[in-house]
Amino acid sequence: MIPEITITCSTGKVFINNVTVEQYKKYAALMEKNGSDKITDALFFNKRIIQEIFGNRMSLDELGEVDVIEFLTASKGIHFIMQDIVSDALLNIVEAEPIEREASAFDEYDRENGYEDEEQEEQNTWKICGEIVDRVTKIAIRLMRESYGQCMKENIIELLKYLKFELETVNENT
Repeated sequence: MIPEITITCSTGKVFINNVTVEQYKKYAALMEKNGSDKITDALFFNKRIIQEIFGNRMSLDELGEVDVIEFLTASKGIHFIMQDIVSDALLNIVEAEPIEREASAFDEYDRENGYEDEEQEEQNTWKICGEIVDRVTKIAIRLMRESYGQCMKENIIELLKYLKFELETVNENT
């Protein structure tokens, strides 16, 4: 269960109390694009995130007129839900031990001779989350025999719980 988030716009109070697969995908895509340290960029992306999560029920102009405390509270609530609840559930579908890379006596030689990149390409966390959601969606379509559109409308937390259950019990009936 996720906390309810409300925001007041010109048409009245708008709220959310669940997150769909589609909303999470849009959130991850916006977070992937948001690589700036500028406060104006952060505010713009937070407006876009709120707009997407609340189903485009308010324009960017309307969001600009929302009380600052209410805006920041809604934004912080969305980030909490997406990062601390959904992403955690997403990354913990399969319990795996983190792989530690041990240093080798040949690491420096490999880098000097071009066998290994000097700087390992750092992956964007949100790009990885987006790719995981795509794989989860593909599995959910096969398991639940739903269309892509139906899968996008599913509550992501409930879907992840179901997939985790299926993965944990996959070998019980064979």
